Amino acid sequence: MGFFETEGAKLLIQALLALETEAECRAFLTDLMTGKEIQDCSQRLLVASLLREGQVYSRIAGTTGASSATISRVNRCFVYGEGGYQKILDRLAANAGGAETALPAGVSPGSLLLDAQK
Repeated sequence: MGFFETEGAKLLIQALLALETEAECRAFLTDLMTGKEIQDCSQRLLVASLLREGQVYSRIAGTTGASSATISRVNRCFVYGEGGYQKILDRLAANAGGAETALPAGVSPGSLLLDAQK
């Protein structure tokens, strides 16, 4: 049985789909995950965003603090995975009016990691 076929995984997916606001999402993630887990997940998404921009590994590592192993893993998933990173980054860009990444005005990639650490 695949890990998405378990009752818990199905419940998790339904829970994520049910979130309606940023506040709900923050509250749910805070209850569900440790600060380190949130930081790790947000770092991976940020790495994918920077890879999409064409940034090189050394710059991504310097910007995000991600190890070369993490960057390599994200790149492998970004290029050869299920398309999840690409799909969400496309949607975020569309929601931001076509910008390459969907960071709100005045928000830097590094500040996202600092917020995740709080």
